[in-house]
Amino acid sequence: MDENKAFLKCARASSDPPRDGVVYRDGRYILGRENETPCLIADGRKYVLTCHGYEPCLYITDGQGRMTAVHNAFNPLDVLDVFQDAGTITSITGFEYDAKDFCRMVEYAAGFSDVGIDDAEKVFAGRPKKKQPAQKKTEPAQEAAELPDEYMPSGCTCPADPFYALLAQYPDTALDCCIVKSHSPGSGPDAHRHALAAACRTLFADEEDGPTWRFDVRKARYRKADADVLFSSHCPDDRLNFRKAFLHPPYPNVYTESDFAKIKDALFPNGTQKLEIYEWSTDWSDYFDAGREWWGTLCLTVYDKGTDRFIIILASATD
Repeated sequence: MDENKAFLKCARASSDPPRDGVVYRDGRYILGRENETPCLIADGRKYVLTCHGYEPCLYITDGQGRMTAVHNAFNPLDVLDVFQDAGTITSITGFEYDAKDFCRMVEYAAGFSDVGIDDAEKVFAGRPKKKQPAQKKTEPAQEAAELPDEYMPSGCTCPADPFYALLAQYPDTALDCCIVKSHSPGSGPDAHRHALAAACRTLFADEEDGPTWRFDVRKARYRKADADVLFSSHCPDDRLNFRKAFLHPPYPNVYTESDFAKIKDALFPNGTQKLEIYEWSTDWSDYFDAGREWWGTLCLTVYDKGTDRFIIILASATD
């Protein structure tokens, strides 16, 4: 039995959920796990996919033992878990992948010894980054079905999340928020950076005759923040936090502390005790240009361990 046939038959019956087997297959590619190790077979050539525990690198090893390092790429185990559910992933550059895209990128990158993800993505030959993710066939909640499209961004945990219905009641807010599903452990800056890229992919998406903002989250710098700072009513004049950005935009609104409490509770229904928060610089996207005039800018990624999801909070406005 050749190795390709063995790969196709590697799923075994056991008391635990199978970790081996094929995740994606077409006429050219077979993507899956063999002995719990991610592998790709492309036109009969086998590549073993691994990653580094402390660096955002994808390692591709061919049949002769030659290794390629793809920097700022993906953890292949997380990737296969997403593709198992017919989902999509977003690279740190903002490009959205389905399983076939991932196979093409790996096959192309394997021709190098060391390559960045942006160069590996040249295999797509200028294809626009905007790509509609695969949609699961689920019945939307009634309250979300009544919302206009701009309050139902694709790529979120669920377009029917009640938060978006609540946000629609506050059109004068200067905040942009996005709920991003966690496909990997949320702790650490790499997971937060990928969640930020996914949110930007949604919030900064090209719209016909609408605004577009360039972004490169690889350039964003970060520091950890505390929940007390996030929600505090005592924020310096030259800084923004979540509360201040909602209640005091550059143009007056009539929102109250009670309104802010509703927004906070909708985003963090299990409270604020299990939040991991990163505050990011705002010099990596022209989205923030307006706020730099005088009012301020804000970029926060919050991983809620209780709900296993990321909340992305952005703010930038001028009068």
